[in-house]
Amino acid sequence: MDIKSLLKKIEYISFLGDENVELRGITNDSRKVAHGDVFVAIKGFTSDGHKFIIDALGNGASAVMCQILPEDIKGKGNFIIVKEPRESMAPAANFLYGKPSEKLNIVGVTGTNGKTSTTYLLKGIYDYIDEKSGIIGTIGVLIDGEKIKVDNTTPEAVDLQKYFSMMVGKSIEHCFMEVSSHALELNRIDDVSIDVGIFTNLTRDHLDFHKTMENYYQAKKKLFYLTKKNNIINVDDPYGERLYRELKEENINAISIGIDNKADIKASNLKTTMMGTSFDLNVQGTDKKVHVNTPGKFSVLNSLGALGAAYVLGADLDKIIEALGKIKGVTGRFEMIENNLDCTIILDFAHTPDGLQKVMDTINEFAEGRKIVMFGAGGERDSARRAPMGEIAGKYCDLSILTSDNPRFEDPYEICLEIAKGVEKYDGKYEIIIERDKAIYYAIDNSKSKDVILLAGKSTEPYQDMGVEKVPYDEGSIAKKAIIDVERKRGLR
Repeated sequence: MDIKSLLKKIEYISFLGDENVELRGITNDSRKVAHGDVFVAIKGFTSDGHKFIIDALGNGASAVMCQILPEDIKGKGNFIIVKEPRESMAPAANFLYGKPSEKLNIVGVTGTNGKTSTTYLLKGIYDYIDEKSGIIGTIGVLIDGEKIKVDNTTPEAVDLQKYFSMMVGKSIEHCFMEVSSHALELNRIDDVSIDVGIFTNLTRDHLDFHKTMENYYQAKKKLFYLTKKNNIINVDDPYGERLYRELKEENINAISIGIDNKADIKASNLKTTMMGTSFDLNVQGTDKKVHVNTPGKFSVLNSLGALGAAYVLGADLDKIIEALGKIKGVTGRFEMIENNLDCTIILDFAHTPDGLQKVMDTINEFAEGRKIVMFGAGGERDSARRAPMGEIAGKYCDLSILTSDNPRFEDPYEICLEIAKGVEKYDGKYEIIIERDKAIYYAIDNSKSKDVILLAGKSTEPYQDMGVEKVPYDEGSIAKKAIIDVERKRGLR
């Protein structure tokens, strides 16, 4: 595609340069610019892309999309002047990559918790029925067995369109994508053709960005006006109940899922053990028996969301149920780590009060011995959730080990003291061990028979944000090494 063809597809204020220059790609990162790319200069939260235009041109950019053209670079390239580069970036990327999302069945999953699990459940379903699918989300982008690391739950618009194009090139039919509230507010999924939306839940999170829960809700709600076929809404969640009602009032397609409330797709008579949950399923009047291999109500609700999306996309209901019974679980989401210590060690991403509450509720259903939790709270983020997380730990657990979790530029010890106030409210016992690897080792080294140890918050996140740098980190590997060492100390290997 040449610049002239692109200009016909987007809104712009003016153009300076040669319209006949060929374009090959698009990026908003000057460091990633390749010959033939459009560089989009975005004013971000911490830096202004306009400062890097000269670098992008030096790296081979064939055109620059910007809001303001600095005087010192006029005549040094081809410039598309637009009202708002972030808003123009998505349609430009969509056209440059040949509208790839229209060639895929895309399911967008949004909510505070459960997004990753739901996308991987969907992939498990489609693997079982032998239809190729890809994933975009927190753990990374998964395309035909290749995993690509990403910085954001939902990548920037230019990267999304590139990943969709790569999936089309690999003959992938379905894409299951986590859609964050930031992405919805910052135009990342503009011009993405989405078939089905899933709403998991909404609890306190990201208020440093959204300021109020109402703003957070309204950001999430945007997804369900973009879908072409249907929406799957968890009506057990108060915000989901509201969303379902509002969508129905506006004649927007929506199917409700739930356990406690009346729903189009409903689970009942749950029976939970450490090995999973069995339940009765009713799908719009059809009764079935289902077993999923991860325990807890939250796991059942995630499964209902995935089932609902696959069902409206045309998958056979019995095959979906068979698949759910085969899927072993999602790495880092209520993942039980094997050991010979006669205790249960669980790795989970729970990093909000609601997430921690749900996991502890599930553990309570099968725990025989002590309950021990290790967790922290992010620095420079919604500090009001620290004490409530401590309260949950204090209420449910025999021991809370408070540690570092992305402290950024805050003092991690001070963060732990804020969490401790909540633990103390329930007279809970706690230890503060700032070094997270030492906290993990302490939890495992002090385990007793039948203990349940929850390592919460980091899960598969590949770094610790220490403010000045993001330090590589792998909670699962650290836990497994600690288990091996403790087993050797006890003569168990």
